[in-house]
Amino acid sequence: AGGLLAVRPPVGSAFRSHEASIIGNTCLYGATGGRLFAAGRAGERFAVRNSGAITVVEGIGDNGCEYMTGGIVCVLGKTGVNFGAGMTGGFAYVLDEDGEFRKRVNPELVEVLD
Repeated sequence: AGGLLAVRPPVGSAFRSHEASIIGNTCLYGATGGRLFAAGRAGERFAVRNSGAITVVEGIGDNGCEYMTGGIVCVLGKTGVNFGAGMTGGFAYVLDEDGEFRKRVNPELVEVLD
């Protein structure tokens, strides 16, 4: 179950994709498989209830990976607040270039490793 999605802005776009949301809120909600690669940011509640999808994005909004039980999320940029609330499984890899991720993660069930 699942497919492959690659999302990118049109060639010649004037905006900087790593600073703009290119996929909307609740993208991958309840995903059970497949792969998503986005050349840009995702909106709020990205990968909520993800149980099997593998994804790479350039940043996400608030409440990312909420209630995630499986799958792999790789964020190559900033996250919003409350990251990983209720997350009980899967893996999230976050590139934390500004050292602010620990302030944005919900530590209730998530362990942050450097």
